Amino acid sequence: MAKQLAIQRNTLYPQPGATIKVDKEGKWTATEIYHVHRLDAVKLMPRPGTGHPEIGFISVVDASIEFGEADIAVITCQYAGVEDNGGDEKANATYSMDIAVTDEHLLLCHHYKDIVTREREALKGIIAGKDKDDQGNKLRDKITSALGIEALSKIDRGQVSYYCPKITWKEKWVCKRSVGAGELNKVGKIDTPLGPCPPLAGTRNWIRNGCTQEQEGKHAFTLQLEWLASNEEGWDSQIYAFA
Repeated sequence: MAKQLAIQRNTLYPQPGATIKVDKEGKWTATEIYHVHRLDAVKLMPRPGTGHPEIGFISVVDASIEFGEADIAVITCQYAGVEDNGGDEKANATYSMDIAVTDEHLLLCHHYKDIVTREREALKGIIAGKDKDDQGNKLRDKITSALGIEALSKIDRGQVSYYCPKITWKEKWVCKRSVGAGELNKVGKIDTPLGPCPPLAGTRNWIRNGCTQEQEGKHAFTLQLEWLASNEEGWDSQIYAFA
């Protein structure tokens, strides 16, 4: 004969199988399962923001009800939060670097930075498919320097761009606050990355490229800062202010 479970009204019954995890950035998550009388399920289901019964710094971020047999309903709660690290919110920060190549205009290559303006404009016109300037002069006749002739030979063989390395550096951490104005105000400015960032060669430098935020629960924010390395010339300080 099947057993009949007695479920009292207005009571949550914690069930076995609870799990608690903490990730490398320091975000804690937990899953708790409760049984409750089906008539009390909606009333007693913990709402988002409700604290965990044993871990005070995590709270409900998601809850669901499954109505089972007889008078039993099953409530599943997902919790998340961040432990206080004694004031050092970046104690568990992680860092990553991405390197890729993108197409850039051939004449932006550092090797061709000394091509004079007259030849540069003529080369741009040739790349655009023009034979003459607005006065009817042949563009090729304006290319006389060794560097300009070298660039023209590459254009003639179809090479109008080159691969330029793009390096990004990212810092990611979990804390109890949203992103601050100080972090946002540095986006778009020349800045020095945080963490064990490898040095750049020559006059290359970094710009604060972005900032992202994800919130889970009331007090669990995943923040990420990103920096982008310049080309050989470095970021133009007349255009991009220093952070």
